[in-house]
Amino acid sequence: MENTISAQTPPDEDPAAKKVAYGIYLLYLSSIVLPMLIIVGIIFAYIFENDAKSILKSHYQYTIRSFWMGIIYFGLSTALISVAVGFVLVPLCVIWWVIRMGRGLKSLLKNEPIANPKTWLF
Repeated sequence: MENTISAQTPPDEDPAAKKVAYGIYLLYLSSIVLPMLIIVGIIFAYIFENDAKSILKSHYQYTIRSFWMGIIYFGLSTALISVAVGFVLVPLCVIWWVIRMGRGLKSLLKNEPIANPKTWLF
């Protein structure tokens, strides 16, 4: 008989855990419209990070770091609105957020780990 392991998920990964990581990315992207969804996403990321294996571990680290970096970037940008620089920085932060989450989703769908989950950029 032929081995019927799914090509979608590596053999050491739990398909449900991959769905959770996918859901976290979607929650993060949805937080652009509904900011409270990011809280749900970060809670799931912290809960599932410890049990994650190989590929998904880097995705959970990436989403957790994205949350904290987003707080810093958006916080500074919002504070700088009073000197007009923030009006340029806030949209740049949104673009950074969308690119970062898109990159993570792309890697997850290709069953690849995040190359550098500790990066400050993309």
